[in-house]
Parts: sequence; structure tokens; C-alpha cells
Amino acid sequence: MGAHVHDEPRKPKVKQDGAKKHVIAFIASLVLTALAFAAVGFEVVPTGFTVPFIVGLAFVQALFQLFFWMHMDQKGHEFARISIFAGTSFILVAIIVFVFWVWW
Repeated sequence: MGAHVHDEPRKPKVKQDGAKKHVIAFIASLVLTALAFAAVGFEVVPTGFTVPFIVGLAFVQALFQLFFWMHMDQKGHEFARISIFAGTSFILVAIIVFVFWVWW
């Protein structure tokens, strides 16, 4: 007979890492939050650069959340990864288009 076809959904392969990776990611998230707080609270960053600095920190922290806590770096998450980055790219392009549309 032919090969048996399974109709079961594909499950992501989850690596069993220790807590070390998660502790490092948590500490890094706390440091990024502290940097954003210091940029505003202690006026460490120049006034005109504060908002872009905080947006950059937010982007980095969002990547930490995706890859360390939501396990987007593991096999089986390709569709979710592509969807998230495609949606983010679409929103970024839309924001840029609307900003230039309003300004010009």
C-alpha cells in the first residue's frame, strides 16, 4: 500500500532551554525600560532625540518579546513570523505615506 498520510496539524518544535536565557531576556527588558525612563526623567538624551530614542528602545523590546517570550526563533513559527513582519512593514509604510501626505 501507499504511504500513510497524517492529517494532524504540525506542532512547533520547542527547545527545552534552561531558565538562563529567560532571565537574561528579562534583565535586558528591565534595562531597556530603565533607559527609556532615564531618557525622560533625568533628561539624559537631548530633547529633540528623546521620542526617536524611546521608539527605538520600544522596537528593540518588542523584538525581545517576540523572540524570547513568544519563541518566534523556533521552528514551526515561520508563518507567524512572516505575518508579523509583513503586517509591521505594511503599517510602517502606511504611517510614512500618511505623514508625507499631511505635510505636503
